[in-house]
Amino acid sequence: MGVFCPFCGSDVDPEQAQPGTLPGTAHCPTCRQEIDLPGPPPLSQPPFAPPLMPPPQMAAQPPQPGPPWEGEGGFFSRLVRTVGQLLFHPVCFFQAPARPGYAWALSFGLILGTLGQACNVYWGHALGNDYLSFRSALLGLIFSPFMVIASVFLTTWVVHFCLWILRGTHNGVQATFRVMAYGQATGLFMALPYVGMPLAAVWGLVVAIGGLAAAHGTGRWRTFWALFLPLIFIFGIVITVVVLMLAVGVGSVFLEHLRSLPRHI
Repeated sequence: MGVFCPFCGSDVDPEQAQPGTLPGTAHCPTCRQEIDLPGPPPLSQPPFAPPLMPPPQMAAQPPQPGPPWEGEGGFFSRLVRTVGQLLFHPVCFFQAPARPGYAWALSFGLILGTLGQACNVYWGHALGNDYLSFRSALLGLIFSPFMVIASVFLTTWVVHFCLWILRGTHNGVQATFRVMAYGQATGLFMALPYVGMPLAAVWGLVVAIGGLAAAHGTGRWRTFWALFLPLIFIFGIVITVVVLMLAVGVGSVFLEHLRSLPRHI
């Protein structure tokens, strides 16, 4: 492609013309003037790309409902639904958001715990246990609410302390209290004669292990040992006391034997 010289009007071949002093210039072979050479053709522009669409947003998950006992509805409806979720889905139950405070969990535990104690006293008296007279049964029914409240608070602090030793208390003591209070629902097994107490103990342990793990966001092995550390401690104290008593008894017998030996003058 030739270039038109603006000075003499002749055609200049850029490939054969002598390069000029500046880049992009050449000397006209006719008039020897320095002329500008045409630049390279512009690069073809890429086709217009549409803007990237933002990634589709996931639909917001609906908030997980809290325990039925702390929601709306009739008394017995909330009670039955709470017991069902607690006994069969303890992990999901304690992962759900709950109302602040202790009143809701304490009221539920007081009702179910007292009912369980009443069933235990009734079957103990109905099956003819010699140690449980009518007066003792009546006193047990009267004081059962106070015993339930005391046991809930006592087990809460003991278990929370043991869980703190194992570095599993990711939430406050209120989370432990909710598990101990709502766990009184296993007292309903006391309505079954003979097998009620073993079932309540075993299922209560299952609910406590899963509930504490969900409430504190920790491993189940930590909650397992947090529940058994008090038993191990008590067992160790009992063994220590028994060993000391045996040692004192053996020592006293040995001293009596020494005193009974004849003395040589």
